[in-house]
Amino acid sequence: MSTASRPLSSQDIVATKLCSHNQEASTINTFQLDKLEGAEKRYVAEDSSPTASRMLDEQTPVGSTLVLKVGAQVMLLKNINIAKGLVNGARGIITTFSKDGLPVVRFISGLEFTVHREKWVAKSASGSHFNRKQIPLKLAWAFSIHKSQGLTLDCVEISLSKVFEAGQAYVALSRAKSLESLRIVDFNPKQVWADPEVLKFYRREAYNSNINSYIPLGAGKRK
Repeated sequence: MSTASRPLSSQDIVATKLCSHNQEASTINTFQLDKLEGAEKRYVAEDSSPTASRMLDEQTPVGSTLVLKVGAQVMLLKNINIAKGLVNGARGIITTFSKDGLPVVRFISGLEFTVHREKWVAKSASGSHFNRKQIPLKLAWAFSIHKSQGLTLDCVEISLSKVFEAGQAYVALSRAKSLESLRIVDFNPKQVWADPEVLKFYRREAYNSNINSYIPLGAGKRK
């Protein structure tokens, strides 16, 4: 496609690659992190209950462990200050660590910000509430399409050759803020399809709409 050769980068922040599988995204992030020099900083989540860690992994966007280095490309996972652009999905680079060991991020807007722990709350099947405090960042050289749901990305590269679910291609493509911020690689049109049940629903709705257009609204019963 014509977007495949388009350069996408800003202030040393490269396009985040959206992958169809979690393992592919994890491999890319680990590889890029290992290439960076310097010591690692490891952040372990503070969970209200050790027995709830697995549930918190599933229900919150932050992991139980986060490993960072200076130079790591990261994404913010929570709205902190909307007016300043510190929103869920904002991307940046780790420039240093504060005296308290907190990551300092230079975001794509140019703003530098020290990121503190934030809290998320999850609810168990029994109705109990558990919370997790963690640095609201994630390595962002790559993301899985599933994990990207709800995000709007300023610069994104999408690989569609291994899409395996109906609607997955749509989710990936709709993450881009604009066509100019999008690059598509490995495009395979056979991998883009809609769920048959969804198509059936829309066809039924379209049919019902056509019928209703011929029925006067508010007409009373004939006597």
